[in-house]
Amino acid sequence: MILAAAAVVLAAGVGTGVVLVQRSSDDPKPPAVAEPVPTAGEAGPTDDPAAAEEPKLTDTQVINSEKTDPGRMTVKDAFTKKVTVGSATFVRVRTDVTKQCQEAAAGKFASALSNRDCRQVLRATYVDKKRKYAVTTGIAILPDRASAIAADQEKNLGSNLWFRGLPGSAGSGAERVSIAGGYASGMVWGRYIVFSYATFSDGHTPAAKEKILGRVSGAFRDQTAKAVEKRAVAGQAGQTGGAAVTD
Repeated sequence: MILAAAAVVLAAGVGTGVVLVQRSSDDPKPPAVAEPVPTAGEAGPTDDPAAAEEPKLTDTQVINSEKTDPGRMTVKDAFTKKVTVGSATFVRVRTDVTKQCQEAAAGKFASALSNRDCRQVLRATYVDKKRKYAVTTGIAILPDRASAIAADQEKNLGSNLWFRGLPGSAGSGAERVSIAGGYASGMVWGRYIVFSYATFSDGHTPAAKEKILGRVSGAFRDQTAKAVEKRAVAGQAGQTGGAAVTD
């Protein structure tokens, strides 16, 4: 079941939006805890998923193909150690980079990434300091924009056929990010698919009134997209590939 929370098509032709995804957990007894929604006396992310401004996209021509956008992307390029959403600070608890893109996705969508010669998927999971929210965000790198669009069209959020959440270690607050219901957000920008998936740390699927995760997911999508923006800007300046940092 998918509830559309926000969806737009930008002038640049890049589709983006936020949707609620409900997942079933393998754990028959999820912990019983109070709803982790900020009250008037508790600072936190804005609870309106539509409140986040849509990203202003740089011309994508240079980053439409690996022929004009060479070089690889690293964890350092893609993810900061901390991300701030409103007054909430999120800390990175785990990262993963794989050239076997299907391992970072599920079902038909995983096959689509493989069939479209996906080069790499980078993922990172973050948890806020109060351990109320857990977010997996990342970037899939395809050989060209056509491949990225074709692969993206094979996703099915209602059936959980998308990128997999990257769970953190025990005690991190991100143990359930791969099985919890939450808000998904993404975009295709050039040859890149940028994605994020925000959940409650306790694993419960958000109720209709719990829209705060939409704001969190959108903010992480935009933060992660900055890595793509750097490459686009560098390419425009005649420094194609300069944004990539080698180990």
